[in-house]
Amino acid sequence: MATEERILPHTIAKDGAVEFHSVTSPSDDSIAVCHVPPDRVIPVIFVPGVMGSNLKNKETNKEVWVVNSEAGMGSWLFKKAPQRKELLDPKKTTVFDGGKLPEGTSLTDAEKRRRGWGTVARTSYGDWLVWLQNALNDCTAGTEYGRKGVRKSLTEKPVAPGQTPLTDQEVALSYRYELPVHAVGYNWLQSNADSAQHLANEIDRIMASYRNAGRRCERVIVVTHSMGGLVARHCSEVRGYREKILGILHSVMPTTGSATAYSRVKAGWEGSGLARKVLGENANEITAVFGQSAGPLQLLPSTEYGDGWLQIQSAEGQFVHLPQKGDPYTEIYTQRGKWWGLIDDSLLNPLDKTKRQIEQDWKSYVELINLEVRKFHDAISRRYHPQTYAFYGDDTKHKTWGDVIWARTLRPHLRNAQPKPVVAPLDLALVDDNRVGTQLLTENPKLLASSMEEFTLRSPAENGDGTVPIRSGRAPAQYAKACVAFTGVDHEGAYKPTACRHFALWAVARIIGNVKGTPMEYTR
Repeated sequence: MATEERILPHTIAKDGAVEFHSVTSPSDDSIAVCHVPPDRVIPVIFVPGVMGSNLKNKETNKEVWVVNSEAGMGSWLFKKAPQRKELLDPKKTTVFDGGKLPEGTSLTDAEKRRRGWGTVARTSYGDWLVWLQNALNDCTAGTEYGRKGVRKSLTEKPVAPGQTPLTDQEVALSYRYELPVHAVGYNWLQSNADSAQHLANEIDRIMASYRNAGRRCERVIVVTHSMGGLVARHCSEVRGYREKILGILHSVMPTTGSATAYSRVKAGWEGSGLARKVLGENANEITAVFGQSAGPLQLLPSTEYGDGWLQIQSAEGQFVHLPQKGDPYTEIYTQRGKWWGLIDDSLLNPLDKTKRQIEQDWKSYVELINLEVRKFHDAISRRYHPQTYAFYGDDTKHKTWGDVIWARTLRPHLRNAQPKPVVAPLDLALVDDNRVGTQLLTENPKLLASSMEEFTLRSPAENGDGTVPIRSGRAPAQYAKACVAFTGVDHEGAYKPTACRHFALWAVARIIGNVKGTPMEYTR
């Protein structure tokens, strides 16, 4: 039977939904509700940490570093230093966007691919991207258009001590914008300054894609993990993209660097599991990659980190501290032939077995430190987006190298003897290095048997997240709108704890409030 339809005036709810009430016949009092997506889009762009972006070879397009699963990285268990140097070369690699996509959202695989989800490590970030997408777009995630969403729960109690809950007005404003989650992987082997330019290009491309589709899109929000925070800061404050970014949320950012990077170069990745074998189990495998890659080297402590973090025990209770003059680049990183220096020049190029290129390899490394690492550190020092939010780990269960200590250890046949002090520990000559944290040294190379000393790296002792110590994680505090410490935070899994996810969502909602005075503001 035909019916006559009459459209009544529509209403707009506080959350931005538009409701049209249609009555079709006296015997049918059903109500049709039509949700109209907001016409204003604020992309939320996730920037991963070191090793968190998928890479391929530029010329062959062959996958090089693609983290789809832990099992999928098994081939790296058997790759030694020469293969690592050849494959993980910043000049030969670029971002690969074909990584396996996570499930759990209403997005199609094609849409996830368009948003760059295939450029980042699924193992590390897949669950996080799904959670963030659903939390920011819960009108399509099976809830009542946000009325029972996670954002609403953040109005009920603080996400961390000292922080205020979201207001109903902040939540309502956030629902007036579409907040699609994008990911921007980058070549983590190259300088973070180059990656910052890549991020800038992607911000422009992403915003243009929405404008070309007839949407209003003039600002983005950036969410980072670890080294991605350094990339974002450079993009915002050095590349000049501050005005295009409403705000930045950083998690476990090595703000001023981390002494863990020094420890890894000297002794391989910490721990004893499969991750150590995949990421580099000794100084040979780490140096082959770090020695040619500005990005990883930019994780080293900067001048801003402070003096004295490298300590060498000369006698019980007596230490030599470096750096002493606020210059770790010349005092530690480019010290050649010193057992405590960052790089053993013989490990820089395992492809050159005769060491005919060792002088050129060392020169290239020193240029990398002076022209890429030092300049990058100086460029971002104490520079943050004015709308910065951050959280970091402060946990006794995740001890981290804040200081690195080379401790003198007595060799077995001398343990009952009274050791004499080492007068000049910095000048000891290397006899043997096991490449995993123990070095055999001598004061007199001509009298090895009577003069050998053993020095071993001490275990990490500062609270942190296992990679970034609290001194670096909390460094943004005086510049940030909020900088919060959480316990139970493991560096790689920083976005896994519910408390950290809620803080991130809270920060994004607060950042949206910065639309006032921009082309994205609603004037009525």
